[in-house]
Amino acid sequence: MDTREQILDAAWNLFAEKGFEDVSVRDVTTAAGVNLASVSYHFGGKEGLIQEAVKRCMNPINQYRIKLLNEAVTEYGTIEKVPLERVMTCFMRPVVLPEECGVRAGLMLRLVARYLIESDYTIPAVSRHLYTEVFQAFTRAFLVHYPSLSSIQIVKHIVFASGTVVYYHGLGKLALQLSAGDQGEVENINREEMLREIVGFTIHGFGGKVE
Repeated sequence: MDTREQILDAAWNLFAEKGFEDVSVRDVTTAAGVNLASVSYHFGGKEGLIQEAVKRCMNPINQYRIKLLNEAVTEYGTIEKVPLERVMTCFMRPVVLPEECGVRAGLMLRLVARYLIESDYTIPAVSRHLYTEVFQAFTRAFLVHYPSLSSIQIVKHIVFASGTVVYYHGLGKLALQLSAGDQGEVENINREEMLREIVGFTIHGFGGKVE
């Protein structure tokens, strides 16, 4: 493994464990076993290193979404024939089970939190392009099932749906423990079950009508 990858691997682990702000360049270089100047040489500083971590986190998730959707289209023949539940699962699975595409859930949540708190952070260009591809592909797929919605409404609903996953990842177990009260410890969340429930909930959210 070359120096650049050593640094990136060390940063990846430290960011996942401690968050972006609590990890210094020295922490990273110490963990990587390289000299302090190597971060500036390879990444231009801490912010450049964070941007690489962003790409390493975001890109596999969106690439996995596209892969799953393409597999579904191949299986059913055309995008119009892919069932709604399958389309929704293709979109949701990579964020419910990010480990399947090599992303640690803890880092994904810390990354989302960073963008929520500091919304002026720039998303790397390659990640923006992938997001555009994902939103365009899934908007087309959802419009088959929700022709009365506009493309903008579909995108908004996708954002709402994504928020449910992030919130449940972060607070789901705590909420269940609090609601259980004195009835005992809540087991770890079964994420396959979580995926099924979120897909069902989101389908209702997309197509339901406010009374």
